[in-house]
Amino acid sequence: MLRNFKSPNIQSPIPPVVSSGRRRVVRRLQRHPILYGIVAVMVLEFMSGMATGFDLSVRLYYSLGILLLAGWLWARSSSERMTAEVKRSKGPFTVGETISETVILRNAGGTPKAWVEVEDYTDLPGIKFKCVASLGLLVAFDRLDMSGTLTRRGEYTIGPLVARTSDPFSMFPQEVTFGGEETVLVYPKIVSIPDFASPSIHLVGDNSRTQRARVLSTDVASVREYEPGDALSRIHWLSTAKTGELMVKQFDQGSSSQMWVLFDQHKDSQVADGDESTDEIAATVAASVIDRYYRGSLPVGYLAHGSQSLMAMPDRSMFQREQIMRHIAASRPLGEVAILDSLTELERDLGQNTSLVVITAANDGSWIEALGGLSKRGVRVNTVLIDRASFGGDSNADALEHLTLIGESTYPLARGDSISNALLNPVGGVREGLRQATVRARLELAGLAESAGGD
Repeated sequence: MLRNFKSPNIQSPIPPVVSSGRRRVVRRLQRHPILYGIVAVMVLEFMSGMATGFDLSVRLYYSLGILLLAGWLWARSSSERMTAEVKRSKGPFTVGETISETVILRNAGGTPKAWVEVEDYTDLPGIKFKCVASLGLLVAFDRLDMSGTLTRRGEYTIGPLVARTSDPFSMFPQEVTFGGEETVLVYPKIVSIPDFASPSIHLVGDNSRTQRARVLSTDVASVREYEPGDALSRIHWLSTAKTGELMVKQFDQGSSSQMWVLFDQHKDSQVADGDESTDEIAATVAASVIDRYYRGSLPVGYLAHGSQSLMAMPDRSMFQREQIMRHIAASRPLGEVAILDSLTELERDLGQNTSLVVITAANDGSWIEALGGLSKRGVRVNTVLIDRASFGGDSNADALEHLTLIGESTYPLARGDSISNALLNPVGGVREGLRQATVRARLELAGLAESAGGD
């Protein structure tokens, strides 16, 4: 038996209980002001009639009582004879699209309903599904069409549907709930971008690293667990018999080039919140890059550590594309893994025939030197650097200068910029990096010569 014990030295705080009771009374008065007003008048008329014997007070008391009874029966009849059907759009959706739903409200007889407020609860930003219907005395129905424009990616809920009705004097408001919650996934907006990051193919013999992929090949690299969408022809039956679970063959990708996308969602790399934030524009860039190179049949890998983490090896399958898009849509910028740690995690999978696209709003740091090291190994590095200052944060111009100095192709992107135009003209690159390093070296030598001459 479980018992609750309370220390004799601790007394229950009475004021909060009283305050809570007062709040409940206030809420009831706010919800039923007319009802409590009529009850107050009835009490006064009853006391007046009993004290004075005035006949009109007694008649008014009984009339108000009949009115209350009739109103209660009317409200009950209105709520019990009402049905609703809701038809919602099927997702997933993309930012900028319109989400709509249709509600068919029916009155199966009973009292007329001149005012029925219909609301479908949702946490979609900037969208409210709320409308008013009117139903007649006989069997009738009303069709309500509601819609809104999606402005922010994420995972949201819609429902349940609530219909509010009452008696003619609004003394007994009633709420009727229909259906339950449904989950809606909103993908980030996908824009058309140029081919700015295709990996260069410099293949000599069989020097490229062997990579595992789901694409068909003559060689099998390994096996993995079956996932929905895998073809039955790729099942490795011998491994399936040994493990007791469906196992699928992974093929040797051989000497083909590939691409990785690193989406930085560390909490310190983000500025602002909502529709206008560095994370939202970075998600748009990431989704656009994924879509652009998947359509080009290039094996694309993905790594991000936010509120959710995902590492997907380079692949061409639509199943993986869908998995990556879902992660971009649902993951929030709450990650604890810094961009340098993400690069360290990726290092062993990056080779000479690999292109790496880094999307970040981070400040200057050692991660830039890590990108320089990858470039020296033959990895084609492209950095989309989001301008923190344009979103109201501290400036990361020093990061842009550092990337340019070491010769990394960098695409600065500020608030309000066209993503397509920003990805046309990189800042930096090998030639510009060498030129700036030469200029800086000459300036340092000139400074040393001046100091020597002064001495």
